[in-house]
Amino acid sequence: MKTNKRTVSKKESLYGISIFSFLLGIIIGTIFANYIGNIQNDELIQYLNHFFISFNTKAISHPTLLKHSLFSHGKNFILIWVLGFGILGIPFILINIFLKGFSYGFTSAFLFIHYGWNGLLFSFLSFLPQSLILVPGIIMISAASMNFAFSNYKNKSYFKEKKEKWMEYTLVLLVGLVIVISISVVETFISPFLINIIIKNMTS
Repeated sequence: MKTNKRTVSKKESLYGISIFSFLLGIIIGTIFANYIGNIQNDELIQYLNHFFISFNTKAISHPTLLKHSLFSHGKNFILIWVLGFGILGIPFILINIFLKGFSYGFTSAFLFIHYGWNGLLFSFLSFLPQSLILVPGIIMISAASMNFAFSNYKNKSYFKEKKEKWMEYTLVLLVGLVIVISISVVETFISPFLINIIIKNMTS
């Protein structure tokens, strides 16, 4: 019973660390958006204005968008999974989560600063649908990867003796890939529709 309690406690701690890294990234990204240099600020505004104007005039290629989304998210999930092979991968897993939170915080804050509530609404509509799947998925696979890395570090014969753990860890990857497919479908067929609605409101 003690061992089970200790295992549950460790997994909960790893989930907590992952969530904290993500939230810290959001906070720092939000702060950073308020102190960006004038040159970078102007370049980003120019890029966004061009994006808003050209979005409605460009035909969306769903196969291309789906392929890009699958590759981008799939690469990220596989990287996190591979980093779980050793204890040295744990800092990079946490950095990955932090950067994901940073991108959310920075983008949302920047859009709100320069486009007001329409900008904030745009960030929610462009991020929220897939993020409802993406963020829990990243936290789940990150916690599982760190747990696997710690187990390898503590038990030197782990690679040879714990085949069932390798099967469980492979299952984590498979679940991650299912999550990637779900995210990509949302990004391809739902997010563009929602983005189109808010852009029309912003440019009208």
